[in-house]
Amino acid sequence: MNDSPYLLSTVPMPAMDGVTVSFNGLNYLRPEILLDFVSISHAALHSVTPVALLYSSVGVLQQVDLRRLPVDVTGRVVYPISSLKLPALRGKLIINAQSRRLKFLENLVANSAEDNIHGLQVLGLALEFTFAQSS
Repeated sequence: MNDSPYLLSTVPMPAMDGVTVSFNGLNYLRPEILLDFVSISHAALHSVTPVALLYSSVGVLQQVDLRRLPVDVTGRVVYPISSLKLPALRGKLIINAQSRRLKFLENLVANSAEDNIHGLQVLGLALEFTFAQSS
């Protein structure tokens, strides 16, 4: 039996004109866009889970799955986004519980001389949102 006064529901990033890019059934939040939690749901946001990065390699769209670790929405959180498969693709997910907004910032970093980041571009971050609703 669950004694929690809240029911949790998880929803994927919805399609939003000018805010997301769609690819392979997922919607990716574009970099540098400030997203208000209310545009997803009026319920209290409990956590955000990064799902995948969308990138372009010499004009070809590709995605890399991320470890699905939920990030609790408390205070101001700066969560690093990275993948072992493509370590040059990095980013930050900034979540601000007080202003009820989040932003994805991308970055390409060559870790060694062998890394070829020429022609790579990060296009977005797929997210899942978990909301707490009173039972």
